[in-house]
Amino acid sequence: MAIGRTFEEALQKAVRMLDIGKIGVVGNDEDEPEPLESIFDSLENPTDERLFKIAKAIKMGVPIERIYELSGVDPWFLYKIRNIVEMEKKLKALDLNDKNFSEVIRDAKRLGFSDKQIAKCLNTDEMEIRKIRKRLGITPVVKQIDTLAAEWPAKTNYLYVTYNGDEDDVKFDNVKKKVMVLGAGVFRIGSSVEFDWSGVNTIWALKRRGIDEAIMVNYNPETVSTDYDISDKLYFEELTLERVLDIYDKEKPFGVIVSVGGQIPNNLALKLSQAGVKLLGTSSKSIDLAEDRSKFSALLDRLGIPQPEWSKLTTIEDAERFAEEIGYPVLIRPSYVLSGYAMRVARNRRELRDYLELAAKVSPEHPVVISKFVEGAKEVEVDGVADGEDTLIGAIIEHIEQAGVHSGDAVMSIPPQTLSSSTIKTIEDYTRAIAKALKIKGPFNIQYLVKNGEVSVIECNLRASRSLPYVSKTRGVNLIEVSTAIMLGKKLKDLGIPELPSVPHVGVKVPQFSFMRLTGADPILGVEMLSTGEAACLGENFADAFLKALLSAEFKLPKDRSSVLITVGGEHMKKEVVPLARTLRELGFKIYATEHTADAFRKAGLNSITVLHKVKESEKKPNILDYLMNRKIDLVINIPSNNSDGERDEIWEDEYIIRRLAVEFNIPVVTTLELASALVRAIKYRAASEAVIRSLNEYMDSLPFKLW
Repeated sequence: MAIGRTFEEALQKAVRMLDIGKIGVVGNDEDEPEPLESIFDSLENPTDERLFKIAKAIKMGVPIERIYELSGVDPWFLYKIRNIVEMEKKLKALDLNDKNFSEVIRDAKRLGFSDKQIAKCLNTDEMEIRKIRKRLGITPVVKQIDTLAAEWPAKTNYLYVTYNGDEDDVKFDNVKKKVMVLGAGVFRIGSSVEFDWSGVNTIWALKRRGIDEAIMVNYNPETVSTDYDISDKLYFEELTLERVLDIYDKEKPFGVIVSVGGQIPNNLALKLSQAGVKLLGTSSKSIDLAEDRSKFSALLDRLGIPQPEWSKLTTIEDAERFAEEIGYPVLIRPSYVLSGYAMRVARNRRELRDYLELAAKVSPEHPVVISKFVEGAKEVEVDGVADGEDTLIGAIIEHIEQAGVHSGDAVMSIPPQTLSSSTIKTIEDYTRAIAKALKIKGPFNIQYLVKNGEVSVIECNLRASRSLPYVSKTRGVNLIEVSTAIMLGKKLKDLGIPELPSVPHVGVKVPQFSFMRLTGADPILGVEMLSTGEAACLGENFADAFLKALLSAEFKLPKDRSSVLITVGGEHMKKEVVPLARTLRELGFKIYATEHTADAFRKAGLNSITVLHKVKESEKKPNILDYLMNRKIDLVINIPSNNSDGERDEIWEDEYIIRRLAVEFNIPVVTTLELASALVRAIKYRAASEAVIRSLNEYMDSLPFKLW
């Protein structure tokens, strides 16, 4: 959501706020030339690119009336978009020595053109335009939202920045000690309220620590952080380098916090620091060291901490060569991304090439890191806080699914359920060594792989993670409160926080998905995050907490004597699922299976299995389609085959159809053996025990140490 004083200004700001790589309505990297018929089709059949297609049509000389006929967009808006397109033409024809240079730049700013857009039109860089603009006295003003419709003077510190004004609506008291907090920006699949929780708690902690003005910069309309009574000043503004510097110049704060809003502010750290902004907490150099896949991997090598084999590559040919050397599957990892965006597991050469084209324009400027993908490993996370010397480990979190499922989509447990004490000790030692080497001052998250007792590092994020609220609430220690104190100069020793003792309960976090609302989406999980929410519950043991969390996430738990469809790819996996089928049979479940899975069950001595024919074999009865449509199945366990050789497309497609049908008929689907195993254990526990219901306060009161 963007606020401006002209439609053009607000529209261009809103486009940048989407964080989709666009710098405005115009000025973006041009696509390949398109035939007019294709543009017309896009206008008539809208997609998320429609706004940019309208701008393209205007550039190609299509009359406004014709665009209106095709798109149905009111001509008033189309004329406003045309104003933006015409200004881009003016800027491209502009010369630094033109006598009307200053006037054109000022007009462009009033139409919402960013310094980066103007720089692109003039073939220079963003900071150069900023210098020129400031020298010419072209600077924005801060305006206040009038929440009282001009009946009385507005008192709210609800602010925005605009070039359509002559003076600021507020006075800037530069005697006060101020801190700016950069929020999470746009919410989308992969980024949610966990970062808003961190931002709001940071604001509150700053106030408790004696900061005169805690300033929030954020632009999501649905968040708590953009409620104007949370912070002393709310700037409902872009999280871009230009805009943060504009506000910084006006407010002159003591410092800026970039580590609690997720990836968007984190990505600004290095540029802000280079522009002279004082960052509170971990240095921009350390953030870059952790975010740059290549630099971080080199650091681990120096520390002697194991990691999967890796290499930074700048051409597709080199990537193919390296993948052949270490052997497939391999993991492709771009730098500075959130939620595993564009991260993929490639199981053959064809997939590698396809995924590299998706990840980035692989070049010396846009390298990717390719590492060996370790199959059959357990993923473990650590959330903690460090002060540059000492480290407070908030929790070691075990993922129930094997590595390869994104942490945002995985079921998590605090404390770990299957890790040995020696493995936990190794993880703690590695965590402290990494935190010290990076001189972390604030929150951090490190992800590990554990296989056959060996521990290796996946990645490190020097910011609040999506699991931080879950850890804080399970452990009874507000890690953001601790982080904020450290970012203001305190040490863990000053705060009197000991090494956290173990908790007497279990906290389990489960994801929530919206596959039903996403046409054709496959509910199979991978390295890129797909969940749209999550729930966490506390319990007396893992099964107790897991059951509560599933119910909270609206997972339709099958009742006793329900029916389950089990279909599993691969001979090894079929053997693994036999004990689960046996337990479900003992609990009174009716078991349906596809032909080959049923054969494996019979060989293992498990009889009374009803075989259902494939969806495509609709003429054969009984058929999976009929049973799903008539809701004769209450749970689907569909563990897919490994489609690595490209020769199993028919099997893969059939498995997809089963999963998709289950989603559309609101039947719960489980796609990993680990989650199926945990679910069966929980169902067995429920059959023998009642859920224990205790309030959060009761759980917190039982802790030997808490800081909330």
